Amino acid sequence: MRALVTGISGFVGGHLTEHLLASGDLVVGLSASGRWPEDLAHLAAEARIEPCDLAAITPDAMTELIVRKRPEAIYHLAAQANPQASFADPKATWALNLGGTLTLLEAVKASGLKPRVVVVGSGVCYGNPSADQMPVSELCPMRPNNPYSASKGAADLLAVQHYLAHGTDVVMARPFNHAGPRQSSTYVLGALARQVAEVEAGLKPRVEVGNLDIVRDFTDVRDVVRAYRLLSTKGEPGEIYNLGSGRGTKLADALEILRGLASVPIEVFVDPARVRPVDQPLLVADASKLRAATGWEPLHSIESTLADMLEDWRRAVR
Repeated sequence: MRALVTGISGFVGGHLTEHLLASGDLVVGLSASGRWPEDLAHLAAEARIEPCDLAAITPDAMTELIVRKRPEAIYHLAAQANPQASFADPKATWALNLGGTLTLLEAVKASGLKPRVVVVGSGVCYGNPSADQMPVSELCPMRPNNPYSASKGAADLLAVQHYLAHGTDVVMARPFNHAGPRQSSTYVLGALARQVAEVEAGLKPRVEVGNLDIVRDFTDVRDVVRAYRLLSTKGEPGEIYNLGSGRGTKLADALEILRGLASVPIEVFVDPARVRPVDQPLLVADASKLRAATGWEPLHSIESTLADMLEDWRRAVR
């Protein structure tokens, strides 16, 4: 299958590319930087990247690119993906997350081709569901509480509209929290794994944390990208699919797993400056619709994910 991946040089894009190549697909990617980062340099020989800023490219140029590449599947990952960063620049967040999706879908329509488009949204679009809505299904109302989640929810609505109005072959995935090797320390499990590796290496005396009572549904990124490919072949057009393990993990428990894996005792300090009001103390996915449609099941446990992340950070800090 000829696959086009937007946002290919990011954390999820790298793992998706590895999975697509292992599945026998031909992969080309779009990235604003136009190059593979150092930790993904091993992919350069098998997957070409073209520079493309979806927030800036003209509709005609995007259409020409689609016609030239003739993809059979498009995985739309490109986004401003950090909820906290979205508050700092909401305009740019909306321009990429919604505007970039519009540019892509309009180009697919104008191309005359019929690729399957997997639009990747986010489970945080549900906001702060009540306890009786847990685990969260696709029927839960969207109540986004930051520019990132609002723009991702809007992109889902745009994709539904494109399917209904133009017959675009699009499915929407709403992944909940995911983690794995190569994840940035700007995300919570990446930050915890990095700090444990730094304490092991003698680079800092302790792990500093904020609120550890938060419960999240963490799915290994390698399981997430398997679900994306399954949706490209088995998902129903115009449908939205939650993606998550269905299991909640308290951050305190994740930290304890990492402490148990550490080669030295790990002191933990709760920094009052890191503790802030939490909009979403609990968020767990109901992914039964995805399972029924594709047969997907997660293969990695939270313990194995954290072990791989810690080993990855050990290599990085050495």
